[in-house]
Amino acid sequence: MTELQKYNTDIHVPEVSDDGMAELMKQAEAMSAAHKLATVLCNTAMVPATFKGKPDDAAAAILYGAEVGLKPQQALQQVFVVHGQPAIYARTMAALLKAKGYKFSTVESTDESVTVDGVSPRGERETSTWTIQRAKTAGYTSNKKYQTDPQAMLYAKALSEVARKLAPDVLLGIKYTAEDLELEPVKATATRMDVQRGAEGVRAALAAKKQEPQPEPVPEQDDSSDYVAEVTEHLATLDTQEQVNDFMASLQAQDANLPEGVLAAGRARWEEINA
Repeated sequence: MTELQKYNTDIHVPEVSDDGMAELMKQAEAMSAAHKLATVLCNTAMVPATFKGKPDDAAAAILYGAEVGLKPQQALQQVFVVHGQPAIYARTMAALLKAKGYKFSTVESTDESVTVDGVSPRGERETSTWTIQRAKTAGYTSNKKYQTDPQAMLYAKALSEVARKLAPDVLLGIKYTAEDLELEPVKATATRMDVQRGAEGVRAALAAKKQEPQPEPVPEQDDSSDYVAEVTEHLATLDTQEQVNDFMASLQAQDANLPEGVLAAGRARWEEINA
């Protein structure tokens, strides 16, 4: 017997259990049913523009909604698929958890600061405070709603943070809320470049720079290097891993194809803070 033959006889291929196969079949059937329903609904006026002509995304939203207790029509109104991951409104998070015995209360609510307290059925407690300054640092205030209704936006951030900390198992590790993704594009000018912060500040700085007279391009020059440098500079001002996560999420919400250098800068700053 050769060494190769001996090696092959030692390999053990695990068998798929009947329970495992049954679960796979169940998931396949659920996906098929969700896709058929999504295909029909996506051709109606009853679904948000997010899902128009996107039955695959709609099916994923329906399946996720079913996992957390939402009916298909509710899921298509409340669940969004962003970069391959589900996102829901903060108020939807709270509604789902309240139905399971979680309690939430507002400790403080002003245009400058909102504090939300939450208690799980087991008695676990979490509190979160979001201020305008914190939102600015994270790059969220480019959303005009922070100027027109700051309390509502800060409340959504504080509420979702408490909900995610108390019940990651119920929310299935959801990372985004719809409020996180409502970032309005900012028209950049040279005069605003110095005051913009966060993700929009980076975009504004680069847009303003492009308006200036530029020398002849250098062959094979990577024009993403300026963007990476701007992002890296802003990351250096962030002090917590949460701030880094929020800032990177806001960038990805605006551009799903971020340069690898930007992603690497985010990971590096996160690991630096962790260390």
